Amino acid sequence: MKCLVLLPFAFAVISGQAQTGPQNISSAQLQALLDLPLDQAIQRRDTYKEPLRAAYARQIALIGKDCQTEAAQGQQTYNICMGRADEEADRDYATFYNNLQWLCHDEEQLKTLQSSQTTWKAYRESALDAVHAAWSSGTGAPGFASEVYLTLLRDNMRELYQIYGLNISQ
Repeated sequence: MKCLVLLPFAFAVISGQAQTGPQNISSAQLQALLDLPLDQAIQRRDTYKEPLRAAYARQIALIGKDCQTEAAQGQQTYNICMGRADEEADRDYATFYNNLQWLCHDEEQLKTLQSSQTTWKAYRESALDAVHAAWSSGTGAPGFASEVYLTLLRDNMRELYQIYGLNISQ
């Protein structure tokens, strides 16, 4: 069981892919963008929208479709595939969140988004602790944990997209 849980992590280390997660920007960074002349600010903000939308679309399109072929090939193959799906989702989430911050209209909105991110991370960890308690052993545990993780992450992306949809569309 422990070997299977570590497989996705070990693969990431072996493959040499650097994992960069969501990073908060400072209020000063956002303010520097907001202080630009309006046409420059609009042009600059537009550069953040396309990667955000692409990352969102990729993850939403994958709902219910992760590793279907691999599931038929056996549990180990499925677990490895789901580990890779987690890594891809993490990259897309970081792209989504990092770009979303730049679309905030003011410091208060930025701080609220960042606070929401902190709260969501705590909720995610609590939910994953429950998953690991419920599925503490067995070859299916890593795959199930990945399914829950992807659901949590994608649901959060959908919620943020809905909340900040006006920012994204302007």
